[in-house]
Amino acid sequence: MFDIIIFKNNKKKKKLKSFVREKLALDYFNSLLDKSNKIEFKKKYESGYECKFNIAIVSDRFVDKSIYYLDEFGRNKVIDSKIDDANYIQKISPYFYEENIFDVKNNTKISFDVFKKKYFKKDKIHMVSKLKNKVVVQDDDIFDLFSLKNEEDADRFLKILQQSSVGGKMIIVRDISSPQRKYLYDILVEKGFDKKFLYTSYTTYPK
Repeated sequence: MFDIIIFKNNKKKKKLKSFVREKLALDYFNSLLDKSNKIEFKKKYESGYECKFNIAIVSDRFVDKSIYYLDEFGRNKVIDSKIDDANYIQKISPYFYEENIFDVKNNTKISFDVFKKKYFKKDKIHMVSKLKNKVVVQDDDIFDLFSLKNEEDADRFLKILQQSSVGGKMIIVRDISSPQRKYLYDILVEKGFDKKFLYTSYTTYPK
């Protein structure tokens, strides 16, 4: 039997599927990996902690060697194939989940792709600013607010956004002055956003 298993920080997270034939397991493994590698904004934190995921084919077939694979930075890594006396890693690779963005105005989580398509219009110039772990998208007098898990996630989000293709043009402002920051806070409060929420820096805390 060949099991497709997700590992989180080197510990088993869940089993996705099992196959009797190795080829079917490998085909399924490669299809999930292909989708994973196409994700632009990847999940980095879960329950307030940084986490890394791997996907593996695990079997009771003995593997008397170390397993080599490329990590998310393209570095060659080596691990012991043996999990226990009945389980051996046959193949392993970094795996990515898509991170969602919290759309504050609509009180819902959206994907990075939905964010780009919905909030960036052609022939428009959008001002994108960072406030702690929040991202503000300004289109003339329309202000939309999005929340990330922490400030590092917000910085990472803006970096990926800058490298991605969107409709229209955008100006990204990461480091704003105190007067600009006060202006943004004041206008967002005027637009109905909760002041206490605006001043927080995290949406999830370590448990």
